[in-house]
Formats: sequence, C-alpha cells, structure tokens
Amino acid sequence: MIRTQLLIIFSIIMGSSLLYSQKIHSALQLRNSHLWRGLEVSSGLVYTGDIHVDGKNFYGGFWTGGNVDGSYKEFNNYVGYKNKHLTVELWDIYNFSPNATYNNKEFFNYNASETGRFWDLRSFYTISDKIPLTLSANTVVFGRDRNKDNTENKYSSFISAEYPVYKKEDENLEVRTRVGYGFALNHAGEESNFFAKKDGITEVSLIVSKTFMIAGYKLPVGIWGMWNPVGNNAYLQFSVQAYSF
Repeated sequence: MIRTQLLIIFSIIMGSSLLYSQKIHSALQLRNSHLWRGLEVSSGLVYTGDIHVDGKNFYGGFWTGGNVDGSYKEFNNYVGYKNKHLTVELWDIYNFSPNATYNNKEFFNYNASETGRFWDLRSFYTISDKIPLTLSANTVVFGRDRNKDNTENKYSSFISAEYPVYKKEDENLEVRTRVGYGFALNHAGEESNFFAKKDGITEVSLIVSKTFMIAGYKLPVGIWGMWNPVGNNAYLQFSVQAYSF
C-alpha cells in the first residue's frame, strides 16, 4: 500500500513537471569517500551519479553511489519542489551494500519493521541574495530509523546552517562552511539517533570548490573537510566532476 502511494505521488509530481518546459540533467562525480551529516558512508574510490527531470517548480530523479570494490552500493529515488528561496525534497534511500546489517535484499519491501530503506524529508531555505545563509531541517520519517526492539520510529532529525564565507566568480572559487546538529524527535528509550550515538553537533564542515578550465572543458573540483564532535572523528574528501549536463 505504501509502495503504491509513493509511486502515485512520484508520478503526479513528475507529471506536473512535464506541463512546463522540463529539462533533463545528469552528473557523475568521483570521490575518495562519501560523506553525509557527519558520517563517512563509504571510503575508497567512490562514484556518485544523478539524473533528474527539472520542471518549473517540481522535479524528480534518481541518485546512485558505489565504490570500485563493490562494498558500498546505493540507489535512491527523490522528488522535490523549489522556488527562489525554498526547496523541499523527499528522498527514498536504499543502501544495499553487501555487508549491511539490515534488510538489503528486498528493494520493494515497504513494511516499516522490515524494510532496509528510509525516507528522508529535507528542506532548505536561503534567506536572501544579500544574506545567502541557507538553513536546513531534515527528518527521517519512515524506515530503518527504529529502536532496538523494532517497535517505534525515532524520527531522527538533522538541522544545519550553511554560509559562503568566500566567493570569487572570476576565479570560479567558493568556500562554504556548515554546522549541523543531529537529534531524535522520539528517542524511544534510547540515547542514540540515526546519525550518532547521542544528540549533538555531528558536523562542522569547510567546503572548497573550484572549476578549472582545461582546453575549453569545465572540470569542477572539491575539497571537503568535515569534523564530527559527537563521534570524535574527522574526514577529508576530494572530488572531481567527470561530466554534467
């Protein structure tokens, strides 16, 4: 039933986008790791790819990630709405890495107590062009974000603030900083949440991006330093965008 409802919602949003002058976009990145909200999801040579249909306000698509030795595999569906300052997205995330400790063999299992996927509801609001501070609020609303007894959803959430501290357009260079806090709306008798062993600041990031021009070809490169005070660890990611359209 839930699967059917999700497919209907996805179809409606994608259909709505087709009423406008829609465009298809895609990108492929190569990285030395995959970082997310204070976590290192995978290390080694990682690829991430995206393809989506963009309408006037609505959009939807697919995102995939993996590494060269096959120990990390992920495939996600998402839909979203955007205007000048606000973006709202719903991601259906399915990590089917071989050594996963949860159900990683049933893509279409949408039973809350059995599924290996989760739904991530995301929102981003940029205050203004003069104050380009982006505030984000995100909650895991369904899936494998549950207590040890598998009786309740924790509704783990992540809020963040991101700001461009330096930008030089003639050099295609930008430096951004982000701080994020992870917590559970319903701890269900436990201290941990989906992102960490306890509530707290799980991400402090410094992100540098620069686009190089090589023989008329644009080559975006990124360096991302991420610190996790709750987890007491830190990571450094290098990335290059192989193509985009």
